[in-house]
Amino acid sequence: MALFSKLRGIMGNLFQVDGPEGNNIKSTSGAFEFLDSAGTTTFVKARMADVPTSSSTLKDGVNLLMARGRIALIEFSFDGGGVVPSPGDNTNKFGLCHTTGGGYTAGQVIFDTGTALQVMPDEVACHLTTTTAVVGSVSMIANGLYAREGASWVLKGDVVSAYTGLVKSIEVPYAYTDDGTPVESTTVIEAGSRVLRAWNKVKLAFNVGTPTVLVEVNGGVSDVTLMATADSKPRKANTYLVEEITEIDSDIAGPVRVTVDKSGSGAGNGIIVVEYVTPFA
Repeated sequence: MALFSKLRGIMGNLFQVDGPEGNNIKSTSGAFEFLDSAGTTTFVKARMADVPTSSSTLKDGVNLLMARGRIALIEFSFDGGGVVPSPGDNTNKFGLCHTTGGGYTAGQVIFDTGTALQVMPDEVACHLTTTTAVVGSVSMIANGLYAREGASWVLKGDVVSAYTGLVKSIEVPYAYTDDGTPVESTTVIEAGSRVLRAWNKVKLAFNVGTPTVLVEVNGGVSDVTLMATADSKPRKANTYLVEEITEIDSDIAGPVRVTVDKSGSGAGNGIIVVEYVTPFA
C-alpha cells in the first residue's frame, strides 16, 4: 500500500531511489548530481521536459533537443497554408515555416519528432543555419547563418559584410528541352536587394516557330518580371539586355525563374544572367 508523509527532507546529502540498486541524487557544493547505485563518481542520464513555447523563464533547464535547437540546422521548409510535411517525413530534423498559415507562423522553427511537428520556443531557437535556399514570406540563402532579432531572421557573418554593396550575379542555363518546365536558380535574391539588369545570351538559336524566354523572380507572395517574352528573340543567336532597377521586397524575394516556350523547336539553348546588389545604407 502506498504511503505519503509530510517529510521535509533528510540530513544526509545522498538520496537513493528504487532500492539499493537504484540511482542516487547527491547534493554537493550547491548543486545536484545524478549518480549510479554506488553514489560516487559515475553519472547517469537526467531527463526533463522541453522548454515551453510560452511562459518560459531564464531559470528553465534544457534537454538535448533544446540544446540542438539553439542553432538549428534547417533541412526542410514549408508553407503553413500549403502542403505541410507529415510527421515522420523528416524525422529528427529541423525545418522552417516560411509562410504563415494552418496554425503555423512564418519564421517558426519546427522539429519533426517522428510523430509530431513540434514548434521550437523562440527563446531556444534564436539562431539557425540552412542547407538549401528557403523561399516564402521569409526567404533565406543556402548555407546561411541567421540570428533572430525580434520577429525577424537576420543574415549574419561574412556573407553580409563581404557582399553588401557589391554587384552579384545569378546564372541560369536553359534549353529547348525545358519547354513548359520552369528552371530556377539555387540562389535567392534577398529582400532589400536591387536587380540592376537581366541578360539573355542565346547561344544556339531555336529553329522553328516563335519561341520565347521569360525571366522572373519567383517571389514567396508574388512574382516580378525581369525580362518579358518580347524582350528577346530566341530565333536569333545574340545577347539581349533589359537594364532596369527592380526593388526586391519580402513579398517578391526568391530565386530567378526562367520559363521557355520552344514553339516546336528541336534545338536551341542559352544562359540567363541576372545582376543585382544589396546596397549599403
